[in-house]
Amino acid sequence: MRKVTQKIVTAFAQGKPAASGNTTTDGNAIWLHGNRIAQREEDGSVWVTLAGWPTVTTRERINGLCEELCVGFRIYQRNHAQILTYRDSNLAQDIDSNEKVYVNMGQSFNITEADRQA
Repeated sequence: MRKVTQKIVTAFAQGKPAASGNTTTDGNAIWLHGNRIAQREEDGSVWVTLAGWPTVTTRERINGLCEELCVGFRIYQRNHAQILTYRDSNLAQDIDSNEKVYVNMGQSFNITEADRQA
């Protein structure tokens, strides 16, 4: 994990503000180049999105956050498609670069149909 990512995701997990290079957090959301890529909801759930920018850096920030929060998935790219993969399984799912993936802290995640439409 890059130092920038480590600093930001640690601050986010602790609910503290931080900034490093092109990435910032207020403790409740993470922005990369001004695009919100993660948000903590009032119920404690967290969603992540590529925010329309399926870049190596965006995936690295999201994967760093997933690692910090101990959720069991990662996002990678295969044949220009964004793939959500699940730890300890062979399951993988294509996701849209604007899709929100909701994470139940340390539990599981789901993608709602409403978010697919949004």
